Amino acid sequence: MFPGGRTDAERVTDDLVELLTVTQRRVAGGAAAALAEDGGTLDGYRLLRALHGNGRTMGELVAALHLPAPTCTRLVDAAVDQALAYRLPHPDDGRKVVVHLSEPGRDRLGRWEALVAAHESALAASLGPERVAALRHALTELAAPEG
Repeated sequence: MFPGGRTDAERVTDDLVELLTVTQRRVAGGAAAALAEDGGTLDGYRLLRALHGNGRTMGELVAALHLPAPTCTRLVDAAVDQALAYRLPHPDDGRKVVVHLSEPGRDRLGRWEALVAAHESALAASLGPERVAALRHALTELAAPEG
């Protein structure tokens, strides 16, 4: 127990790594719960967002999603099985495939984006626009590749 009767799990910290970890888990958990209402997962949502626009190779998806290749392959397999995405041979390299978002995938992505936007709006309302803008700016800088 800590002063005020709080347990270690309830303790507020100023450790940046801990704050980012706890925040990420809470925000991602809320988004995941919203997506689950429509049969989605956070990784599935991120995959469909990454496929929006032009198709991507598996290597590009691994880099964009920051996931191990086997995990990314399982996500793509599931999306293809659900007809949310499809694979085509790479036009210049027969050893590669390009994954594309299907029309049903676009429809699903639209629904999922609305669910996530509602979750983000609720978070933004609790913080206020200035703090959200500052947080978004700081996180964008932290997430930028080094160099």
